[in-house]
Amino acid sequence: MDPESADIIIRSRNTLLDILDERGYETKAYRHIANEQILMLAEGAPRALDMVLPKKSGESPAPCERAIVCYQLRTPIRLRLGTFVRDIYEIPPDASEWSAVKRTDDVIVILNEPYHEVFDKTSLQMWQTQKARMSFFHIKQVVVHPGRHVLVPPHRKMSAEETAVLVERLHLTHKSQLPLIRHHDIQARVLGLVPGDVVQIMRPSPTAGIAEYYRICAA
Repeated sequence: MDPESADIIIRSRNTLLDILDERGYETKAYRHIANEQILMLAEGAPRALDMVLPKKSGESPAPCERAIVCYQLRTPIRLRLGTFVRDIYEIPPDASEWSAVKRTDDVIVILNEPYHEVFDKTSLQMWQTQKARMSFFHIKQVVVHPGRHVLVPPHRKMSAEETAVLVERLHLTHKSQLPLIRHHDIQARVLGLVPGDVVQIMRPSPTAGIAEYYRICAA
């Protein structure tokens, strides 16, 4: 493996663990794997890099009991995306029940092919038709955490209880009156938002110091 590809795989894996930790999943089991082992996995079986992470114990914001990261780095899937999605839920990568992907899992698919809007459309369709959470990222999109760039204000997914209080405080008749953040927006994908979720954005303000903005995830 060439040095650039190795660097991308290692750095993106650390970013994915940070993203999933923020979503409320337990990442400790994958934090101390040596870089050499990661690269060995990358050159092994096609899905050897996959990660299965349980929800953190106790009270947690995680939307699902498990998160699964599926690496699809060797073969392009855009032209056979329907087959890929069907197979990923039906065929365990190592024929074990533990690694079988379920529609109740929070799934992230990591790609190494030109990103296309069909991935966003498929993600939205999976939620609208089956309430299945699936998001796609090109591996280079997560080499650096998209939510931690100096020019990106902090985004935070709000709980249902917080959203109810916000609607009352802003004297709205429904949360759908809030401005929109699109389902395919990179920050929405990082947070794992689905339509109907509300996000708080904290932006610097010359007068208030920090100004709060709110957006509702929409198709």
